[in-house]
Amino acid sequence: MQNFSLAGCDETANDILENIPSDSERRAATDGGTRRRGAGGYSFRRPAPFRIFRRQVDGGAESFEDDRSASNGSVDTNLRTVMMSQSAGEDPEERKITAIDKQKKEGDIYNISAEGDINPLSNDYFGVVANYFSVGLMMGGSTSLLYPVLIVKAGATASLMTASYAVIMVFWSYKIVFGFLSDCFPIFGYKRKPYIVIGWLFCAAVLIALAREGNDVDPRNLVIMFALANLGYVWADVASDGFMVFIAHREPIEKRGTMQTLVYSVSKLGQIAINLLILFGFSGPGMNCPGYQPDPSIPCTNNIYIIKRVDPELYTNNPYSWCYEMCDDATFEWDLSIPEFAISICFVIFASIPLYLRLKEDKVQAEPRLEFLAKFWSQLKRKAAWQVILYGMISHITFGVSNAAKMPANYVWLDLHTFQHSIMVIFEKFFFFVGLNLVRKYALNVSWRKQVLAGSLLVLVFNSLYFIIIFDVWRNSWFYIFTDVSALFMYTLNFLASHACMVEVAEPGYEAITYSLITTATNAVSPLSAVVSYQLLAFFPLLNDQESIATDTPEVRSQFASLQALVMLINISSLLSLPLLPRQKKETREMVAKGEISSFWGSFVILSALTFLCYSTIVTFVTVKYHDVYGCMKVLGGGGCSADESSTMALGLVSCIFLYCYGVSFYLTYLPIFTGERSFSRS
Repeated sequence: MQNFSLAGCDETANDILENIPSDSERRAATDGGTRRRGAGGYSFRRPAPFRIFRRQVDGGAESFEDDRSASNGSVDTNLRTVMMSQSAGEDPEERKITAIDKQKKEGDIYNISAEGDINPLSNDYFGVVANYFSVGLMMGGSTSLLYPVLIVKAGATASLMTASYAVIMVFWSYKIVFGFLSDCFPIFGYKRKPYIVIGWLFCAAVLIALAREGNDVDPRNLVIMFALANLGYVWADVASDGFMVFIAHREPIEKRGTMQTLVYSVSKLGQIAINLLILFGFSGPGMNCPGYQPDPSIPCTNNIYIIKRVDPELYTNNPYSWCYEMCDDATFEWDLSIPEFAISICFVIFASIPLYLRLKEDKVQAEPRLEFLAKFWSQLKRKAAWQVILYGMISHITFGVSNAAKMPANYVWLDLHTFQHSIMVIFEKFFFFVGLNLVRKYALNVSWRKQVLAGSLLVLVFNSLYFIIIFDVWRNSWFYIFTDVSALFMYTLNFLASHACMVEVAEPGYEAITYSLITTATNAVSPLSAVVSYQLLAFFPLLNDQESIATDTPEVRSQFASLQALVMLINISSLLSLPLLPRQKKETREMVAKGEISSFWGSFVILSALTFLCYSTIVTFVTVKYHDVYGCMKVLGGGGCSADESSTMALGLVSCIFLYCYGVSFYLTYLPIFTGERSFSRS
């Protein structure tokens, strides 16, 4: 008989010895499946498998392994198979206990929390749902208002419009900072509820300050004020994300994802509500008629820039009183002022504060900061974490690239005005909401890879319909709205699939900071995608401004079609990173259970995210702050400050970004297949 050394296994052996039951306890444990208290008045734990080591044969050589690692095997092993694998020396009752213990241990990797599921609509947690509705109000209101204020009223360029949007959303890229504060600095023992309240109070204070600026607030000041207000609600959103992941962890695996789709759906409802307010409040003459003056005692402006944008027929017929008449672009006769708009959002914020104060949260002790960061670093080194982050960054970069010339082309070719634009945004949010709920009801357990594949291909199908507009087969604004809304509806498959895996990766106790890290990484590359989109215009010079697009020459159409085809090719190449995405919840939890770690890839992810974050912040800030000076540079998305400006820098930057995306995907996914380390699978 071969002797085995238990050196280094003291804890394992002691734990097993402590749990070996007596004969009477064993009979009680298997008597009708009930548990009985022993003579000492305590309930014994289930006994661990008696054999510490299991003999395995691998290539003719015998090896032995700890039975505790057996859970890394297939989780589909049924009870009969497990029982048959036990030693012949064990009686049927011993084999039954061992089999049940093994099955339970293997099943535990899918159950993140042993606690029961939570009803998010209960009084204790309804504040979480209300928070996401307010997030939808702020997100939809601050971004959708840019079109009528900057494009329609102020006549801003498309590059300034895009940069302003990025500046308003820039604090979404810093969610990791707020996640660290939420998890490491609890207030009065609470690490989520106080930050939700503080964030929304800060947001309301900025909106009140914006209201004090009046209706004639400078567009750039408006952008800055909205960005500061978004800082507050992003802070609240990060803390609420911790609640959301906390609740999602308690969902059974077959229903996990319900909480995520619920909060995203409620957020879309908030965006729909605020866009309805914009539709009816900002489609009047004050916003849509340049130079409009409701007070007859104030003379019409002599500003040449404004007069150039006035309807020529209106100005010719009334050269001295044109500013008092409603132009054709105005749909309604009334207007909502910007202060009234800001105060209306504040009303919802203050009405929701009591719901946040009622949130149920257990008090926690503040952890030492360095110790917490060390634990967080150990979480980030896990393959399950850095692989999901890399997939999010690469897929968002490549699939987020768009045809930047569409915005001026829609205005020039389709006459897409504020009213139609607002209707399009409302339809987008509504059908996105419908799509989320359809996925929630019918596709929670469908392979994430199949969802992304189907969603990506369908989005490209609807985007390809823009060639009908390019070549003037049918130029109709409502046709474009149909294609755009349909493409966004299909994108719900990509959105939910790429976000659902985040819940499975986040471990209990690290919900807010892990979730915020993953979303920070994906949000950090969104401005990068916008910059790449505009840098591509450096190679299609006729598409840089509205005047050249309006000529509608064969050369303009040819360049537009080439750019559209290039963008679609880049978008479909995002599928090259698809193998980095786990197939579904079970595969993700199996990755977590395996415990594979890599300090190199953890560091690589942090360095990549920080680089993209710094670059996108600098580019968007310079573009907005110094738009009149540097906005024309091709490397910043402009059309060129001079006729002979080179496109080399833009080409080099774009090439480096795509080299990063395709290089990482190839190294992690396809190189192991070519070297024989991994086999190819169509699934």
